[in-house]
Amino acid sequence: MTEAPALSDEAAEGKAAVSLGGLEHSAGFVMRIAQLTVFDRFFAVFGDSDIRISEFTVLYAIAENPGIRQGVLADVLKIKWPNMTKLVRALEDRGLIERQVPPNDRRSVHLAATAEGRRQIAASQEKMYRSDRLALSMLDDEEHAQLLRLSRKIAGWPPEAE
Repeated sequence: MTEAPALSDEAAEGKAAVSLGGLEHSAGFVMRIAQLTVFDRFFAVFGDSDIRISEFTVLYAIAENPGIRQGVLADVLKIKWPNMTKLVRALEDRGLIERQVPPNDRRSVHLAATAEGRRQIAASQEKMYRSDRLALSMLDDEEHAQLLRLSRKIAGWPPEAE
C-alpha cells in the first residue's frame, strides 16, 4: 500500500503538544477528523480535477442507479434537499447528468448520467481507489474490512454481502 505522507518534526511535535481532553474520546469528533484526513487524500489524488467530493459522490451514485429520484438520492446520501438541487444543477450544467420528468408523474424528477458523466466516472474510478488506499494506508486488510463493517453499521446500512 502507498504510505501516507509523514508529518514534519515540527507538525508532529505540535500535534503531540495539543490536548483535546474529552474530545479524544468522542467517536463523532474522531470520525470527523478521520473524514477530513480522507478528504485531504482525495484532494491530493484528484487535485488536477475540477470535480468536488460531493459532486463525484452524487455523479457516481446516479451512474449506479439510472432513473433514481432526486429526493431518494438526497435522503440516502444525507444531503439537504436545497444542497442536492444545487449539486444536480451543477452536474447538469456540465453535461454529466440529465433530469428526466416521467410523463405519468410531472412532479417527480429522475436522474441519469449522460455518456460524458459515465466516461468521467470510468476515468476517475482508479483515482477514487488510489485516494482510498492512500488515506487508509496505515490499516492492514483486516482493519480496513473492520472499518468498513463498523462504518456501515453506524450509517444504518446492511452488512456488505460476502
